[in-house]
Amino acid sequence: MGVISNFKIMSANKLFKLAFYTILAVIFISGCKKNNDETKDYAKEIKAFTFLTENYPPFNYEEEGRLYGVSVDILFGLFAKMNVSSNDVSLESDEWEKVYQKTLNEANSMLFSVVRIPERESLFKWAGPIAPQKDVIIALTSQQITINNPADLATHTIGVIAGYSNIAQLANLGVPQSMLIQVHSIESLYSGLKSGLFDCIAYSEIGHNLVVASLGYDPADFGIAFTMQVTQLYFAFNINTSDDLIQHFQSVLDNFKMDKTEDGSSVYEKILNKYNVIQHIEDNITEQMVIDLVNTTASQLENDAPGTIAKINAGQAPYIDPVNPSLYAFAYDTTVTMRAHATNLLLVGVNFKGKTDAAGKAFRDEIIRGALAHGTGWEDYIYTKPDQSGLYYKTTYYKLTNASDGKQYVVCAGRYK
Repeated sequence: MGVISNFKIMSANKLFKLAFYTILAVIFISGCKKNNDETKDYAKEIKAFTFLTENYPPFNYEEEGRLYGVSVDILFGLFAKMNVSSNDVSLESDEWEKVYQKTLNEANSMLFSVVRIPERESLFKWAGPIAPQKDVIIALTSQQITINNPADLATHTIGVIAGYSNIAQLANLGVPQSMLIQVHSIESLYSGLKSGLFDCIAYSEIGHNLVVASLGYDPADFGIAFTMQVTQLYFAFNINTSDDLIQHFQSVLDNFKMDKTEDGSSVYEKILNKYNVIQHIEDNITEQMVIDLVNTTASQLENDAPGTIAKINAGQAPYIDPVNPSLYAFAYDTTVTMRAHATNLLLVGVNFKGKTDAAGKAFRDEIIRGALAHGTGWEDYIYTKPDQSGLYYKTTYYKLTNASDGKQYVVCAGRYK
């Protein structure tokens, strides 16, 4: 009996030691893996890629042998964040079908800008979104074409650029392939419309506004006959790209879009404003919903300021709407320092006095000034949305609040319009 007991004790000790050293080994290996991930040379991987694009203003286009546009500037901004010089990477521009097929078939290739639709989902690995675009049907005003619903679309021949996502969108709306006439360039698209090759064309709304003038046409000759939908543009990587690189690229992009700490607006916002890619949007948030959230948050700050600030910064309901994340609370102190924000912790603790939105408006100063003078009010500016890409017109309601910690806060929430 004693021998058996000693054996059990020795076995237990051995098992404990084995388990202990196993745990140490796991921790060591995990630590090594983490360190390897943190020090991995992503810049070297990026330099091995070919970045492919087409002529699709204002997102990507070529002038005098140089690339410009929203997605081009964003890509260059990401290169800078990853310590990659744009001179060290390969950039190519060609017809859409050619660059699309090349990205599908060649490793170490990335295509931009690409609409992410279900038909393409499994063909690439994705990072984004970059920016929204609105797909529309454009017709000559002289033709007086009226399209009230998708069924009307099927009664007209529609010019499309071969390989574009709006072909799938039109098919999903019930337009037969026989009514779609494919061309291979923007120039052919518009010349075909002017010559009567087809009744109307499918293109992006913002792209249309730029292309018409650049091609020498009178904008008054064209009109939007129908709006299909708003889609999101992405960076599309060859399917064999490593998940690690995709995750790294995505994290750099996310930070690039959210970081407004230097002068009040992110480089991402400045790029969108530079190309005038500012959107109006209906977000199903009413003024009363905004006022109610501000009043609720102010009341909670009056009762428990530290606890409420912690909950806001943790992104807890009701300080961010669980159904519509565009409705969220944030709060400044009277020095224009952000003290709480339900969607972007990067901003908390930053003093925004004198800092502006991408259009140069010091809206935060106006909010504090209005709150101290009148207690409550509304302020308009341009800003990003937490649930999708792009730059939007926004209006924010604010309220001066005397909190339980003896401090004054200006509680805010807004809606996009």
